[in-house]
Parts: sequence; structure tokens; C-alpha cells
Amino acid sequence: MVTNVRALIAWPVALLGFSMPRMLLEAQGTRLVASGLRTSAHLGIGYVANIPTTFVGVSALAITSRLFGGAGVYADVKLTTSSPGDSPYYLPGVSVAQAEGTYGDQLFEQKSDWLAVNVALVYAVTSEFALYGGAGYSKEHHYRQYFDDTQSRGEFGFYWIADPAASGTRINAIGGAFLRVTRFALFQLGAEARPAGANVGITLVLAR
Repeated sequence: MVTNVRALIAWPVALLGFSMPRMLLEAQGTRLVASGLRTSAHLGIGYVANIPTTFVGVSALAITSRLFGGAGVYADVKLTTSSPGDSPYYLPGVSVAQAEGTYGDQLFEQKSDWLAVNVALVYAVTSEFALYGGAGYSKEHHYRQYFDDTQSRGEFGFYWIADPAASGTRINAIGGAFLRVTRFALFQLGAEARPAGANVGITLVLAR
């Protein structure tokens, strides 16, 4: 599931990267913004990552001076780049109870893959600086890696199994700021609750 979602997000981002220069030159009725965040309408699309967990992410930003002198909305989708469930040494038929109780194997490592979807309100404090805050949901799939000293399971005894008890859907919260770093780009820095980490990104900004 995570692999399919990752592919769905990756190909539009790649396509956008190839087409952006032409779009900026040829789009009619659209221009790159050089004015302040509080004085004109802004539309943006960008890349965002949650460090250290979700390094694949896309974001969208819209701010208008007509709403409270510079307010708008922000949204993002982020997910992990790999999953223990894709490992050739993932054993879907083994439960945590079997690994620990039946086999007596030693817990070696734990990891989760995540999909996070968030929406936030944005307010431009100055022409160069805006704050955002909001909420969303995160879906976690948790995995455990065990070591089998008989080395009859996995690779040299190491194997992954799913941990349904530690998996599930979480309520998420995000917050942070946008800072203009060039005439046409905003740097994003913030934080996220589930998964916990720092949000870092860059947004290319357009306006009507």
C-alpha cells in the first residue's frame, strides 16, 4: 500500500519538475510574485519532509490579502521512503506472540512506516514572514525485527514481522512558519506531532 501511494506522489512531482520552467514562461494570466505576502494573492506548490521520518512530501499553499490582510490555507501529504514490510525477510505469517513466546527470539529493532495528511491555516505576519498551524491524521504501520539464534528464519537469523497492536491511525498536529528566501521561493520550517519531527521544505510561489 505504501509503495503504491509513494508511486502516485512521485510521478506528479517528477512531471512538475520537468514542466515548471516552461509553465512559468508560457502560462497566461499567471506571473511569478515579487510582492509581499500581505499585499497580493499567492499560490504555491512545494516539497516538504518530516525529519527524521517522512522524506517524501508535497505541499500546497494559498494566501490572499483580501482575507484579514494576508490569510490562507496550507496542505501537505508526506510518507516514508521505505518499509520493513517490503523486505524480502518480512514474515507475514509470524505474530509477535509467536516470535517471543513460541520461538523465544530476541527483539532487535523496531520501525514504522507512515502516511500523513495535514491541513493548516496560514497568516502573513509581515510581507516576508507567515505562520501556520493545523491538524490532520497519520497512519502508522509498526514492525519489529527479531533475531533467531538458530538462523532458520530470515537472513542470518534476522527477520521482520508486523506489530498490529502498535499500528493504527493517529491524530496529528502541525505548526511552523514560512520565510521568503528569494523573490520567488519560501523556506518552510515547523514541527509535527505524529510522527514527531521537524518539517523542512521549500515552496515555489505564484500569483494571479
